Amino acid sequence: MRALLFPIIFCSFYFNAFSQISVQNKNERIKVSNIDTDSIDKRIVNVKDIRIVGNKKTKKRIITREIDIEVGKGYTVGELKKLVKLDENKIFNTGLFTSVIGEISFDPAIENQVEVIFFMEERWYIWPSIIFNLADRNFSDWLFNQNAATDRFEYGFRFDQYNVRGLNEKLRVMAQFGFKRRFSLGYRIPYLNKKQKLGMGLNFSYSEFDQIDITNVGDKRLFIDADSLFGDNSGRNIISTNFYASLDFTYRESFYNTHAIALFYDQITVADTISSLNPSYLNDGEPEQISLNLRYNFRRDFRDRNNYPLKGFLIDVAVEKNGLGIFNDINQGSIKLKLNQYKPLKYNFNVASSVTGYTSFPKQQPYTTLRGLGFANELLKGYELYVIQGQHYIMHKSELKKRIFSFETNLGKLMPLKQFRKIPIAGYFKVFFDQGYVQNNLSVTNESLFSNRYIYSYGAGFDLVTFYDAVVRFEYSINALNEAGFFINVKAGI
Repeated sequence: MRALLFPIIFCSFYFNAFSQISVQNKNERIKVSNIDTDSIDKRIVNVKDIRIVGNKKTKKRIITREIDIEVGKGYTVGELKKLVKLDENKIFNTGLFTSVIGEISFDPAIENQVEVIFFMEERWYIWPSIIFNLADRNFSDWLFNQNAATDRFEYGFRFDQYNVRGLNEKLRVMAQFGFKRRFSLGYRIPYLNKKQKLGMGLNFSYSEFDQIDITNVGDKRLFIDADSLFGDNSGRNIISTNFYASLDFTYRESFYNTHAIALFYDQITVADTISSLNPSYLNDGEPEQISLNLRYNFRRDFRDRNNYPLKGFLIDVAVEKNGLGIFNDINQGSIKLKLNQYKPLKYNFNVASSVTGYTSFPKQQPYTTLRGLGFANELLKGYELYVIQGQHYIMHKSELKKRIFSFETNLGKLMPLKQFRKIPIAGYFKVFFDQGYVQNNLSVTNESLFSNRYIYSYGAGFDLVTFYDAVVRFEYSINALNEAGFFINVKAGI
């Protein structure tokens, strides 16, 4: 019965995702001005102009790139309302604005002539910030698995410049110290050509570690530090380094479809002792691993909001080849498929579902490249304390949520920066059920509790959503071992 569970979920999810296109935004309302709005949805109107209001820094062409409505074309008012809402969402999802509102304005002098207006408020684009965060995967991992160790903090400085030149370009510079010393530089240009379809990104980073996880026992990572390897008085405090560089190109063929191809160089070195403690830590038990890798990604994103979607769907496919035969250090490939669907129900209820499948080869893989469940959003609720590694996995997550409140607070003159005056806040109560399966060919040696078996979790929680894409999740969950716990996470669960 369990063997049939995942194909059924996968197929039903797949077909529902595509049928979702036709029902987008049917309950959304767009403001229509200068006319009696009773029974006008079937009236055919002509769009004489599209106006953009509020873009002080952002170039107009970056905004019009997201608009599907055409000047001079006729639409029924009902069709135009739906298109305005879709374009409103696309403009918001550029990440450049705190709010975007679309309006259809009838021309009182010319019958059936309308003007479409998009009102927007720009975000704050310059973010110099102090880094102070945990090195561990989440708060619970640090508190329980690492006994709230005070040496596992990271601190430093990061500078983010969004919307450089008003063209949605992004610059990031970071210098980080503490548990992991890391220095990085990145720049992204979303549009290189006049048609605004081709983009490029460039990233460099260098990291040093005086403590690393060298193996996984019982689905928990075991760490070792420099003092344990070399002695307290050795004067050596670096046991691993990593240099990473990547160049990627994106091709946005339509509003919702994006292709990306990335070439990245990855060099990892470790102390000789690490290879003796875990011969599989790097490929062939060597103290250095160098690989030139290639990744292709296809993404179809039809979500209404990127940070906390309530309707639409997402299809994400990634194919990766680690090792292109140049350095002969690694030969590994993987395919990953993710399908997410979000659907609004009546009375402020919403349902969300996500299916993720991953497969890789060969069977024997270095510890540093072995994937699984436990990092970022590749995590089943209730398993925050575990990293379940394996060569293959499938995961299904589902949520039923109800909006409890939604309002906006205006700080007015108390906040001198206009971009921070309005604070939208929404709260959602939810119940959830997650399930998955991780196949690990090495489970006998690492005493895994959860690989090669059906795992699940269920529970309830509360999501708090506010401005600048901030989401905080408070969740109480029970897993397959009947372990119950309260967890705090950031970012949307699905």
